[in-house]
Amino acid sequence: MPDFRALPTFDYWRTHRLESGYLATGVILFFFFLFANFPYAGAFSAVLAPMGLRVSSAGQSIALPIGAKLSQVRIVPDSPGARAIFESQSVHVAPALLSILLLRPGVRASADAYQGTIRISAHRSGAGTALDFSADKLNLAGYQALRALGVALGGELDATGSLSVMPDNPGSDSGTAHLLVTGLTGGLKGAMPALNLGNLDATLNLSQGVLQIVSLKTSGGDVTINGSGRIKLAPDWSDSALALRFTLLTSPQARMRLAFLLNFLPHPPGTSPYSLGGTIGAPTIS
Repeated sequence: MPDFRALPTFDYWRTHRLESGYLATGVILFFFFLFANFPYAGAFSAVLAPMGLRVSSAGQSIALPIGAKLSQVRIVPDSPGARAIFESQSVHVAPALLSILLLRPGVRASADAYQGTIRISAHRSGAGTALDFSADKLNLAGYQALRALGVALGGELDATGSLSVMPDNPGSDSGTAHLLVTGLTGGLKGAMPALNLGNLDATLNLSQGVLQIVSLKTSGGDVTINGSGRIKLAPDWSDSALALRFTLLTSPQARMRLAFLLNFLPHPPGTSPYSLGGTIGAPTIS
């Protein structure tokens, strides 16, 4: 009868290298095929579901060293007729190993999209979702969701941040974000030529249902903006209450192009700040 007490010892495995190799190979292959054939699209959707989002893909293939590649991925708000907020031809998805070790199953995903790269790490947190994200060199002009709203933006976006969403208690949502945009241009499609806003640097915080704009600055463009304030979020985003203050400086060229619109401001652009109130759907300025 074999002596099974010798199996766990280091000396046993050292003197039975062939068996050790078979065992190690078997364990590696088991986890490789387990992770490769895991239904990542479903797992990704489950993690993002508390945010009111669902993930769809056309197919899944093995990705080395771990995880899978999803093809033709779309992330869409879970409401009838909603437009996709993210689209990519290929997304690499893998288990978030640290989250698994902490008994909080999650996923990591990275994608080449909008001529840049997006990475997220997300896991369920109670009834909600917690995620970290980063974006590198995204081309804003290629983001279809904004173009569909009639907003014409251009520039290259870098961003980092985190977000925690609790669907049963929206007031407890929290998050931070730091945004950098180089070569920013903006305007309304068909309304007027796009303005050159230069470079934008913004820091945002979300806490207790309030989006705090800690700072928002543009530099190097035809229009220079320096502002801060808060937005009290509402279930219907157009009802969100504004409480913002900002200064506005314009170049001579921009002042000529925008003369008609600038006449509606309570005072000419300069160092005196403006106050933006009301709601997103019906703003007021003073």
